[in-house]
Amino acid sequence: MNTDPNSPPVSPGLLARLWHRRGVRTALLLSLVFAACAGVWLWQNAFRREPLPVFNTPEEHFKYGALGYGTLGELQGFPLYLWPVLPELFADKLPGPGGWAAFGLVTEPGRDHPVGFAKVTVGFPGLVPNCALCHSGTVRTAPDEKPRLVLGAPAHQLDFDAFNNFVFACATDPRWCVSELLPRIERIAPLSASERLLYRLLIPGLRFKIGQQRRAFAWQATRPVPGCGRTDAFNRFKINILGLPDDGTIGTSDYPPLWNLKARDGLWLHWNGSGNNLHDELLLSVLPIIKGPAEFDPPGSARLAAFLRDLQPPKFPFPVDAARAAQGQQIFAQHCADCHAFGAAKTGQVTPLTELGTDASFLAMWTPKFVAKLQAINSPPFKFPTIRLTDGYCNVPLDGVWLRAPYLHNGSVPTLWDLLQPPAKRPATFATGGDLLDPVRVGFISAPGSPRKPFPFDTALPGNRNTGHTYGVELPDADKQALIEFLKTL
Repeated sequence: MNTDPNSPPVSPGLLARLWHRRGVRTALLLSLVFAACAGVWLWQNAFRREPLPVFNTPEEHFKYGALGYGTLGELQGFPLYLWPVLPELFADKLPGPGGWAAFGLVTEPGRDHPVGFAKVTVGFPGLVPNCALCHSGTVRTAPDEKPRLVLGAPAHQLDFDAFNNFVFACATDPRWCVSELLPRIERIAPLSASERLLYRLLIPGLRFKIGQQRRAFAWQATRPVPGCGRTDAFNRFKINILGLPDDGTIGTSDYPPLWNLKARDGLWLHWNGSGNNLHDELLLSVLPIIKGPAEFDPPGSARLAAFLRDLQPPKFPFPVDAARAAQGQQIFAQHCADCHAFGAAKTGQVTPLTELGTDASFLAMWTPKFVAKLQAINSPPFKFPTIRLTDGYCNVPLDGVWLRAPYLHNGSVPTLWDLLQPPAKRPATFATGGDLLDPVRVGFISAPGSPRKPFPFDTALPGNRNTGHTYGVELPDADKQALIEFLKTL
């Protein structure tokens, strides 16, 4: 339409004459055809959703199943064909040898991506995280033994923040470009003409999106590095999802185990006992991964929850002294059971920080504004009206405790033996990230054969204090040894 009031009107006769010109008509029709083809291509390669993968067993679903059409940060999945290329091209940015294993990621034979990632197609095949990423641990009983994957265990070998920082660093490197990445992709996975065009667009587009993510997560650089087996998940929730301003708090904590959930139903959960509805607490953990109800897969989530309700921790892999364990059971009943045995009055309840004396940083991160924001979420099924503030940390059941080192909510004590020492005698520094089991002190050793470089944990840093939980520290050494022998059986 002519919108200039000073220009002469275009007569209908002129429009008709233009339309009857073959060149004009052909150009318009070709433009329409091109637009339609471009729209089909864009839908096929950017928006088309394929059905989520279905696995034959609940174990495989836990390891590789999707919680929905999720995202990796703000990205709609990490492009699958880029996955094997990055550790090859940017090997100089890895913290050690082994490719993705340098971050504690576990890849099983015959798989093109690690445990803890689901392959989801929204336009293109991409990888999105699932629960197994942070809740699958490895263990070895000898230096030359292949690491054994234990589902539901805390991922004590995983350095998730280092993984994120590696991707951030790759995307800011000049080598992140079509001329460097595309030939490497095509050596591994020959691309169709359509896929080649897609990756020519994805590579610079992904660089831009990762740059946005790097800036959004700049607050992490102001906190002590979490290292292996820990992350600041709730500050990520507070700042990057709920949009609250960075208040400088430190929410770094261990990954808890995800097993035997049926016995935990009704107990207060998370390290600070913020909620006691198992269904809601699982959804609270899922929301940062899938971003909202439109992407959520209720049947897949229900299958996952059913698996975790009955999943049991594995048995201690070394012989146990039965006589000493029987003695330790009596010591446990006298000194520990009230707070840590299933069915006991204080198990799953919160002990005030004033009594417990452990590091206060994680608790301080749970501010009234944060809890109010969580309570205000109203995107069914994502609703958390009963989530609460507490004044301490939760008394957790100790099933599979031998596989849950390092100890305390912030992973500041390396072994059960160290936990039974007065805080002044606990190690001030130690290495994390190893998976070789110490059968005597009960913890993990960073020894030759470990798939990743040990991380130096320093208890002097903010959020890393190893104080508090002084229960049992006055016991004779023989009683401590007996107690540990019994704890191996849980």
